[in-house]
Amino acid sequence: MKISLKLAVMAVFVSAAIAFGAAKPAKDAKMTVKDTNTPAAKTEAPAAAKPAAVPAEAPAAAPEAAKTPKTIKTPASPAAEPKPAQPEPSIPKPPAVVSATDSNEVAVTVNGVTITEGQLDAKIMPRLARLGSQLSPAMAEQYKSRMRAQMLEGMILERLLDEQVTKAGITVSESDVDGRIGEILSRQGMTMDTFKSMLQAQGQDIEQVKHEIGKTICYEKLIDTQLPSKDINDVDIIAAYELNKEQYNVPEQVQASHILIKPDTNNPDVNQAKAEAKAKAENLLKELKSGADFATVAKENSDCPSAARGGDLGLFSKGQMVQPFEDVAFALKPGELSDVVETQFGYHIIKVAKHQQAEVIPLEKVKPELEKMILDRKRAEFFKTYRDKIKAEASIVYPPGKEPEAMMMPMTRGAPVITKEVKPTPIPKPN
Repeated sequence: MKISLKLAVMAVFVSAAIAFGAAKPAKDAKMTVKDTNTPAAKTEAPAAAKPAAVPAEAPAAAPEAAKTPKTIKTPASPAAEPKPAQPEPSIPKPPAVVSATDSNEVAVTVNGVTITEGQLDAKIMPRLARLGSQLSPAMAEQYKSRMRAQMLEGMILERLLDEQVTKAGITVSESDVDGRIGEILSRQGMTMDTFKSMLQAQGQDIEQVKHEIGKTICYEKLIDTQLPSKDINDVDIIAAYELNKEQYNVPEQVQASHILIKPDTNNPDVNQAKAEAKAKAENLLKELKSGADFATVAKENSDCPSAARGGDLGLFSKGQMVQPFEDVAFALKPGELSDVVETQFGYHIIKVAKHQQAEVIPLEKVKPELEKMILDRKRAEFFKTYRDKIKAEASIVYPPGKEPEAMMMPMTRGAPVITKEVKPTPIPKPN
């Protein structure tokens, strides 16, 4: 599975932790070919959706993050779920934002504890930096005004949650945090070294991420101590399964490897280039039929990026490969070699490793995921009430002129509006 990562990837990790281990989509994330640069793959295949950029430093976004993804419905309410996006090589420069606010000024006082404008800016500026030079200074100021209200609300809630965590004596161990990160990395098919490299490229730090995930685990424990009931009955589970039935329909799939020989594009004689490429492919096929190792031959000869994996394309369903390639791949039995197959990309030798027939995943197999999904929804719904309760009981004091309504800068007509979007991590279907 190809994992794309962008600046928004930090949101994937932290929001996934905040979302109480958000509900699992049933669709197999490996439905697409592992390398979209594979020449056999259809070039018109749509790109994966990209999540909105959300900072990793906002654990107070928990109430929003606790929503159920739209790709997995509960009888009460559906919610959305995209894939994470590709990392950028470096952090873009933030747009010029002029602020006359003193960083030591008080933005709000929560139960006697102040949150300053400087602390607020420290949360906002990384978000603006992700927008880079896309915004003019005037538009950047407008975005900052919008983000200020959202971020301040999050910081107030974070302060209140921290107080409740301390009052309840809730703690989290380092092994809890490491375990949570391990779970998320496993679901994304990512190693810790890759994750750390991605963080470094984005100016982030693993210790910061651990701190934020530790907080969200504490918040989860807090909600579980307050949740009136965790009971889930079979009626709810069956209803959730029926609502998501289409998610459990797995199409026919093939796992195949291939060797691609491309015609030499530097040869002015196109026909000669094609003849030479075909002849090379036929000679390699003879070697394979004589006992040569397919993966080794692919690594040494294939002109496809999959050569590094011994030609392995992973699992793919019908409609993902160009027609001649697909027709042959789905006709082969596991272990069989194809003849030389010509496509618009060149000449292929295909070997099928696995052929999975279409199936409907039975309820018994996905029951644990459905139970977790329903419990997550119970937590999310309860959290709204709990959030309102602790806010109503708190002393939240704004300095004159800094009330939320007074600080909101109106957007110009036609300007984009910032919305808070926190997306949970996609999880592959059950095996």
